Order: sequence, then structure tokens, then C-alpha cells
Amino acid sequence: MQREKTMLIADDVELNRALLENIFDDEYSILQAADGAEAMEILRSRPVDVVLLDIVMPRMDGFEVLRTMKEDEALSGIPVIMATSEKEKSEEHALILGADDFINKPYRAMVVKKRVENIVVKHILERKRLENALFETRNELNSLIDSVPGGIGVWKVTDKVQVEYFNDGFCRQFGYDREEFQESFSRDLTTLWVGGDTEYILGRLRENKDSNERISVVHQVRRKDKSLRWLSLNALKYKEEDGVPIYRIVNIDVTESRENELLIEQKNEELRYLLEHDALTGLYNRSTFCRKTADFLKQNPEGTYNMVQFDIERFKVINELYGNFMGDRILLLIAEGLQKCLKRKGTYGRLEADHFAVCLPAGTEELLYVREQMDKSLSSVKIEQKINLYYGVYTIEDRGMSVDLMCDRANLALRTVKGNSNRSYAVYNDELHQVVLSEQQLTNSMEDALLQRQFEVYYQPVVDLKTGEVVSAEALVRWNHPEKGMVSPGFFIPFFEHNGFIIKLDAYIREEVCRNMLELRRRGLSSIPVSVNVSRLEFYDPNLCRSIIDLTERYRLKPGMMRLEITESAYTDNPQQLLAAMKELQSYGFQVLMDDFGSGYSSLNMLKDVPVDILKLDMKFLENQGISGRGPEILASLVRMAKKLGMRTIAEGIETKEQGEFLRSIGCEYGQGYYYARPMPADAFTGLLMARENVKG
Repeated sequence: MQREKTMLIADDVELNRALLENIFDDEYSILQAADGAEAMEILRSRPVDVVLLDIVMPRMDGFEVLRTMKEDEALSGIPVIMATSEKEKSEEHALILGADDFINKPYRAMVVKKRVENIVVKHILERKRLENALFETRNELNSLIDSVPGGIGVWKVTDKVQVEYFNDGFCRQFGYDREEFQESFSRDLTTLWVGGDTEYILGRLRENKDSNERISVVHQVRRKDKSLRWLSLNALKYKEEDGVPIYRIVNIDVTESRENELLIEQKNEELRYLLEHDALTGLYNRSTFCRKTADFLKQNPEGTYNMVQFDIERFKVINELYGNFMGDRILLLIAEGLQKCLKRKGTYGRLEADHFAVCLPAGTEELLYVREQMDKSLSSVKIEQKINLYYGVYTIEDRGMSVDLMCDRANLALRTVKGNSNRSYAVYNDELHQVVLSEQQLTNSMEDALLQRQFEVYYQPVVDLKTGEVVSAEALVRWNHPEKGMVSPGFFIPFFEHNGFIIKLDAYIREEVCRNMLELRRRGLSSIPVSVNVSRLEFYDPNLCRSIIDLTERYRLKPGMMRLEITESAYTDNPQQLLAAMKELQSYGFQVLMDDFGSGYSSLNMLKDVPVDILKLDMKFLENQGISGRGPEILASLVRMAKKLGMRTIAEGIETKEQGEFLRSIGCEYGQGYYYARPMPADAFTGLLMARENVKG
């Protein structure tokens, strides 16, 4: 019975794990881990077919889990899909470590499912391809071995020699067919050995402790027809079973000629060459380049070296325009150029397609020489399209790093200049690592910050543009860190949206707003509607509407007192669930605001589907233009359109009197911005409401 496929979901956010389990529980047996350390414990204790891995987690982040898996031979083949919020640098770092693909937060079920399916299918197909290739190789190897004029075998050596495997040539050396030999001599070959050779050979085979030492002996054997033949024995121990050595051996009949021995060696060399070199260029292939480069660096511990990776701009286009023959010619010219200019200075190889790698002494003059040699080699190619090479450089500092990872870092630098007409090479820097460290610091402190109430609600008033009266407010969050002071929301909000913590933070802010409104009521003050943020991630939660309704009921607030702000991205990510949630909430009495309307690419198209109550207009239309130019005209058109659709408008980001008067003149009802009031803490907001009450009184 075939084992059910198992998926491990590693994410410190329970909601994210639940969402992914809901997507895949019909196809996989689901295992969950709340952090990287727990994920590694599961991977080492249970079979897993695919891993969905969040990047930022406590105790052990996703990068460390991925790195540990790739270093573990038993786990390195498991496909890993990283969860990200389209942070390019995080994706690049994950690719360096060996991630197979990415799924973006918030999760879109169909896209996530298809991405995972593609990766799993790819691994299954690759495994099947390798199995087929191995089967064919075994057949070819067996055919090759049987065609070899010498004898090849596997021996188990005790006080005798048990032949566990032999080719046709082996038994022919003794004049027997396979059946005769198997029946009479496979259990003890020494009965065919002559004279004093037996004890000598057995002694050497039993006493050999070094698996790398090749034992070579020329000795006599007796054939079926009683004639004697001289065989050259070459034996190499490759393992032991219960202390008993197992040897791979080659027997060459040297009685009449030693040519057979030379032929075997030649075939071995040919096979080894094919395994280690690129078939087209003759350069090292990826695996051999990595191995030879690691050896080269060990042999040259004093020098400083660069890992350089380069490729050809639009190589696929060259193949399409001029044919594969021209593409192959260009690759061959590059290979010839590398062989001429490097020789014993370093190592070089063709990784794949048009991607080449070089390890050479550090220094701009060395790289310049390679680049000049490449240009010189390619100057003979007469095509209309200019052949441009782009280079990425990584200076090797940690000799313990795998050569594969060195190549990945060089490739990361290469990607920063691809298509750049002014620069053809770039050097790797440590910026990616610093970004990860900063995000890890946020991860380590965010939960405690929530428990210790370091996150504070600030309120920014919204005014009636006709009267100037404060009619509502927007709840904003500030992080009052005990050591760092006020942390900019522009720093932590995008990261929290990425790792999913924004869901907890938004819920906390909504509760704080309700608590403040209850306190105002107890003090006899009338409150005003306050808009709170609803993250796009929250629309994946089927209990979102119930939790918001329960919150207002618990604090005995009218739904209209807490307005819900959504962003355009919430619709583009998850339109069906967003529309369903809006319908339920609006039917209960909540008003929905669309924040930053006009800043995205699909705003107008979205507006026909999403029945929001209030549009918050993006003031970028007035940036650097004042109230003249095309921006103000667009803004006026949006206000007119909103009125026709029965929607009110709030312009946020108003900083000057001129802007406010212009917005009032085009019919915008409400305004928000530094011109009227900056965001203020809760006690200052209470004071503002008290002053408002006094004015009315």
C-alpha cells in the first residue's frame, strides 16, 4: 500500500498554518511546526515529502532550517517552498540556500496549491528520470563490463575468497562458463590459485586497513583445461561487513599481452572524463568544478581568491536568431578563452547553459584580464547582435563555505547588473545578511512588545472641510520601545505584514480603540467614529466578521462608531472572501473605507465590484504640482465619480491651507492631515474631544 504524502507546514503564526492545512489536507497528511527548531525535530523523526517554510520564526528562522536541511544528506532532497511577501532580497537569499519556489502572503489557495503541485511533480519526474537513467546506465555498464576482455568482480575475503559478483570475462579467464563457475568456484576462488600465491594474496587482502590503497599483484591461476595463465590482480577495498573486507577487483590476463590492462584503463579514463566534464566545451561540469575548486582552495590556503560567475546577455535570443550552432560556437570560444588565460591560476567550469564560473586570485587586474580575454575570444563572431557578458564577483573569506554557495553569492551580485548598459560586473556585499538580522530582532521582540503594551494607539482627526469641525478619526499605531524609543511604523508595519504578526497587532489596536471609547462614555463624553485597519491577511480568516462583531458587542458600541479601513491589495489578493466579509459587516451596520484609493493599478476596475462607503483619496496626485496640472484634475474627477456612486470622500495627507481649500472647492467632504492635526496619543485625543464638547456647550 502506497504511503500517503506528508507535508510539513512551519510557521510561527497559527492562522497561517491553519490556512495552509485547509488548502492541502485533502491531498496530504499535515504536520505542523510553530518554529524552526520544532520543524527540524519533525524532519529528523518522520518522513516528509514537501515542506512549506516561513522565513522569520522564533528560535530558528526559515533560512537556518533550509541551510540545515541542505547540509543533511537525508533531508537535502526534500522540496522546500518558502513563504514570503514578495521581498526580493529574502527570495534571493532563499534561492542561494536552495529553496525550490515561493508562495506569497497572503495566500491565494489556487496559486499556492498549483505552485506546490508543480514543485512536487517536478521532483517526482526528476526522481523518475534519475531512476530511468540509473536503470539505463546499469544496463549499459553491465554490457560494457561484460564486453571488457578482462575480469571484473566483487570479493568477500575471509580465509578464502567468496566471489559475490563477476562478469563474463572473469569466468572466461578460467575457461568456464557462468553456470560452471558459479556452481564450483564462486564460494572459494582460491582453489584455482596456484602454489604459494594463495597465502600471500590472502594476507595482503586481510591486513589492508586503508580503503584508498590499491593492491596490485600478478599471480598464476589454473584454467579448466589445466593450463596456467598469469593474471594481474587490482583490488580496492570499498567497505566492510561485520569486519569482513569487501573488494572490487579487476583481473587482467597478461600472459600473452598487457594490452588488455591498458584498454581497461583507457575505458575507465574515458568514462571518468565524461562524468567530470561538460560534453560540449570540455570544461569541468558543476559538480566537478565545485570539487576541484574546494581542493584548489585547500591547496592554496595563503592566497585571496574571488569566485566569479558570468553569463551571456540574451543568450536564448542568440540561439533563436542564429541557431544552436552559433550558440555552441560562442560557448566553445568562451571555453577556449578560459583555458588560455587561466591555466594553473585557478579553476573554471561551465555550470549550465551559458553560465560559467571561475575561481581566480583576487584583484581587479585579474578580473580585467579575464574580461579582456573573453572579449578577444568572441571578437571573431560575426553577428549583428553585440555579445555582452555580465560578471558577478564574490570575494572568498570563509573557506569552509561550500563552493556551491560561493557561486550563488557571485550569481546574486551578477543579477544586480544584468541588462545594465553602464556596468558589466558587480561585487557581492553583506546587505542581505544585515536585512535578515534586523528582521530577526523584530521577530524576537514583537510578542513581548504586545504583552507589555509597547504598541500605542495614536489618533489623527478627520475634519469637515466646510466647517472645520472634527467629525471622525483614524487609529494609527506607534511602537514605544523601552530602549529604542518610538520605532517608525514605516519600519515595522511592512515586516509585520510579511510575517503575519499584523493580524495580532490589528486586533490589539481595535480592542484598544474600543476600550478608549468605553472610557470616554464613562466620563460622559460623546465619542466620534474611529476608523481601524483590517489587514488583507485577515480576510483569509473565516471568523473575521464574527470576531469584529463580538468585539463591538462586548464593549456595547454601535457598529457605526468603528469604521473599517481596507486597502486595494486586500481585494486583489482575495476578492471573493473580501466581498463576502464586507457584505456581512455592512449588513450589521459597519462602514467600510477604501484606503489610499488611486495609488494602485486596478483602482477603477476594483471600484465597480467593491461597494465601499467612503473613499480615502491618495494625495500623491498633488505632489510636486500644487493645485495646477493634471493631478488636481484627476482628483476632481475621482470626487465627482464617488458622488455619482453614492460614496463620501476623505482626502488624507493635507499639509497646506491651499490644498484644503482646493479639495473643498471640488466637493470633497472630509480632510485629514498635518495641516489640521498630527496623530496624537489617546490622552491628547480625549482632551480634543473635551474641548469640542465645551465649544458645543
